[in-house]
Amino acid sequence: MPQKQRLSMILSVARTMLAERDYNTVSVAEIAAECGIVEGSIYRFFKSKRDLMLRVAEDWMEQEYRIGTSYAHMKGTRERIYYLIHSALRTTYEFPGLSRFLLTEVRPDPNYRKMRIYELNRTYTSAIQEVCREAIASGEFHDSISTRLIRSVVFGAMEHETWGHLRGEGQLVITDVARELTDLIYEGLRNRNARPDNTMSLPERIERIEIRLSSMEAILSPQRD
Repeated sequence: MPQKQRLSMILSVARTMLAERDYNTVSVAEIAAECGIVEGSIYRFFKSKRDLMLRVAEDWMEQEYRIGTSYAHMKGTRERIYYLIHSALRTTYEFPGLSRFLLTEVRPDPNYRKMRIYELNRTYTSAIQEVCREAIASGEFHDSISTRLIRSVVFGAMEHETWGHLRGEGQLVITDVARELTDLIYEGLRNRNARPDNTMSLPERIERIEIRLSSMEAILSPQRD
């Protein structure tokens, strides 16, 4: 079997096992047996079970990010926020083992911020910031709260709401959580004093455009997270 095909098979089997089960209950020997290869063949690609599962998690995160980018083609800030939140909740719901692995094995690692999966996670979660930045620039959202804090609120709330499901306690209704969290973010940030452009005088429109340009300039400038 070609090396590339063998690697793909190993990753596929490992992902299937880790999707539902705990990291500590999956063994390299079991993965090898399911693949129909000797255990040593896996160690030709990975130094340890942890390295193998990290690669599985990285590939999973990349796939979910590609799915998540569909929001860019959607119209409506509320709809885009709901889509992003629902997608993230669905991922946790459908892959509890992988989610537990990230939360309990990977993120506590002292070197987490140096890992590739850390950068992938930041890219994945930054989409909610981008949507809010656009809403701030258009005047739909007020700009009194940083988009970094908004991201923390959204994903912190989702972790709290999904933890019971990951522990096997209670039922997670992702549509309800997604709707309520979307309402919380949208209604909390919505600029209720905003006036439609077609009701403004020309000087007011010019002033509003200048404000939006200033906001966009701040958004595009380098930021520290």
